[in-house]
Amino acid sequence: MRHSMWKQNGGNGQRARAEEETGNESRQESQSPSPRVSEVLPRFLEHLRLEEGCVPITLVRYRSYLEHLIAVVGDCSVANLDGDRVALFKRRLLGAGLSPATIGGRLSCLRKFLRYVRDIERLETLEPERIRRPKIPVREVEYLSKGEVERFLQAIPTEAVTSLRDRALAEVLCSTGMRISEVLSLNRSGIDWEAREARVIGKGNKERRVYFSDSAVRWLTRYLDRRWDDHPAVFVTDGGEPRRMNPQGTWKRLRRYGRLAGLSKNVYPHMLRHTMATTLLENGCPIGHIRVLLGHAHLQTTCRYYLGRLSDREAKSAHRRYLSYEPERGDETDAALQRKENNEVNELTKDHGGLELK
Repeated sequence: MRHSMWKQNGGNGQRARAEEETGNESRQESQSPSPRVSEVLPRFLEHLRLEEGCVPITLVRYRSYLEHLIAVVGDCSVANLDGDRVALFKRRLLGAGLSPATIGGRLSCLRKFLRYVRDIERLETLEPERIRRPKIPVREVEYLSKGEVERFLQAIPTEAVTSLRDRALAEVLCSTGMRISEVLSLNRSGIDWEAREARVIGKGNKERRVYFSDSAVRWLTRYLDRRWDDHPAVFVTDGGEPRRMNPQGTWKRLRRYGRLAGLSKNVYPHMLRHTMATTLLENGCPIGHIRVLLGHAHLQTTCRYYLGRLSDREAKSAHRRYLSYEPERGDETDAALQRKENNEVNELTKDHGGLELK
């Protein structure tokens, strides 16, 4: 009996010790050090590439944003990335004189990173929703007039291959309305020369067609005929081994050509996208077509940018051209598609009180 009780107590003791060791192991796992931001960063970028379809240029930008965060607040663990460190980062961005839109973009990247840490890696970190982005004021869309476009393009020299490339790039931007990242992602094999169009992957990993004007095709052909390399990219660097161009260099070059043309505006790639859209609108293109050409997911986005941007003179001309209560003339000046687009815009203004149509 005593022996039996000893065995039972001994068995209970062994189980208790095993349970205690298991509990210690669990506590050690739960108390394992949180990884540093720099350790999670590569996995975050790989997740964006595989799961969200982010293009390489976006990944490079996100990496630079988070490396800047590390440089400012230190390479802390994700568990210690708290409100005080984020506030320090925001103060540093403000102190650098960055615009609210630029600061907002960097904070959006940080929020996306924290959501990945919380939802995918299941690690304790700051709640992303606690990070507030600055209010971005509504800015006037900057664009070139038709005369300014002509002066700008004519100011680009075309003797050297490099400047010939820049002329072709400017023509493509003005013709297609592509974002600079979309233009620079183009490959030679991706252009349908007969149809004068190409397929590009835009924001949100959405595919769309873009269309080249006769002038854009002519300058592209001239540039590619002068190329000696077999690099697949349409636009490559000059000197040494050719590489796909990056967006940063295009800003300086376009600004320089704008100065050569005597323009008071600082020309940059996205201005040419706005120029293409505004020119279409001035020429009477329905806003719905402009939405498709720009790759906007919602008509509201296109309206917010481009409606109300025309001058009083242009508004008066449109009033004279399109307003008629005569049935036969109304059919000529207000086609069925345009009536449909007008109805869509009216619905937007009714459903979205924040949309101002000036």
